[in-house]
Amino acid sequence: MLCSLFGIHHIEIAEDIVSDTFLTASETWAIKGIPDNPTAWLYTVAKNKTKNHFKRNDIFEKKIVSEIKHTSPLNGEEIEIDLSEQNIVDSQLAMIFTVCNPCNSDEAQIALALNLLCGFGISEISDAFLSNKEVIYKRINRAKEKLKEENIKIESPSIARNQRPN
Repeated sequence: MLCSLFGIHHIEIAEDIVSDTFLTASETWAIKGIPDNPTAWLYTVAKNKTKNHFKRNDIFEKKIVSEIKHTSPLNGEEIEIDLSEQNIVDSQLAMIFTVCNPCNSDEAQIALALNLLCGFGISEISDAFLSNKEVIYKRINRAKEKLKEENIKIESPSIARNQRPN
């Protein structure tokens, strides 16, 4: 969902916030235990980290917020994220379709999906591809850049768009 909020052009920021959220979860849950709804907890913490990021990052405010204001409710309003299970599943599906866009090669799609959607690190992916880390790192970065260049939106394909005429 953060990727939808930031857009594909700023996916690295969302990745950083997600990583930081998982770190916070591992630290907090080790002390307090796993919450009743861990998914909602993660999304709530990520939302709060996102709000904090916007508040204290002056460069971000100057270069990106004006672009985001046109497509999201960040105009100083509270960020509301629907944490229903269906919305989370829909968001994950939209991200899968975005990451697996045919503008990238099959290998790049797989590497990017393993990294962004499954949380695998560069070394794990390079081992799976029987390749070196530098190649995989470059492949993932090129795939992200290609999605940015092609201005791929994070959205699920609609049923009407995919139906063939009779």
